[in-house]
Amino acid sequence: MGGEIIFLIPAVLGFAAVATLGGTLVLWLVWLGAHRWGPLSRRTGSSRFPVGVAASVLLVISLPVGCIRACQPVPQPESARTVAAFEVPLTTAVDRADFLTILAADAAAEGLDVKVETAEEMERRAEISPIVRGSIHAIVYRAGDIRQIEARVSDQFQLGHVWISFRQGEDVALARRFRERVMARTIERWPETLSVPVAQTGALPLKEDLVRGDHGYEIDPAKLAGYVCGTAPGNARPSACD
Repeated sequence: MGGEIIFLIPAVLGFAAVATLGGTLVLWLVWLGAHRWGPLSRRTGSSRFPVGVAASVLLVISLPVGCIRACQPVPQPESARTVAAFEVPLTTAVDRADFLTILAADAAAEGLDVKVETAEEMERRAEISPIVRGSIHAIVYRAGDIRQIEARVSDQFQLGHVWISFRQGEDVALARRFRERVMARTIERWPETLSVPVAQTGALPLKEDLVRGDHGYEIDPAKLAGYVCGTAPGNARPSACD
């Protein structure tokens, strides 16, 4: 979603720094070669390489190029595909604590770990980008590898509406057992839990693009085009739309 731009900034700056330093070095080597072995007209020119000018020009060029590169969709493995999502009515701190207790217990039963952001961590994130302000944020991941995320709990981008989303996972059977175990206990405790549709693009819709249906949320027909493969390439993950 839009707030994810805060995670692109380091990638853009890193690319710009490497491109600027590397490009400046290459230009200096070319300049040095021209002064030593080039035509006489080149050897009698300025004896000092314009480092500042070269670096400034390369930085101006590399920043937009870095933005383009960072914003390109990256193919995701099938294990990272979101297969189900739900909105759980966690309206109080007690509700959130109870839910996290259920989540941790069911994760442990399947050999998974849970990482919960503290209130201080969420506040620091919100200071950088207010759009990601939330009351809860946690991930369930394969033990020993935090990159292998199995589920995510958050109300970022829809403060007060807590969503839990589940990925396909590398072990599909384990992921299904975990999902069914968690949701059975969750629905028993919070029967007002609603399903959230996963778009054809593989993305979760924006809260404002949803309408209530008979069995949960549905994508507003007027907004559906933005979530269908082939109609909005910028929103689609290649792994979902190939």
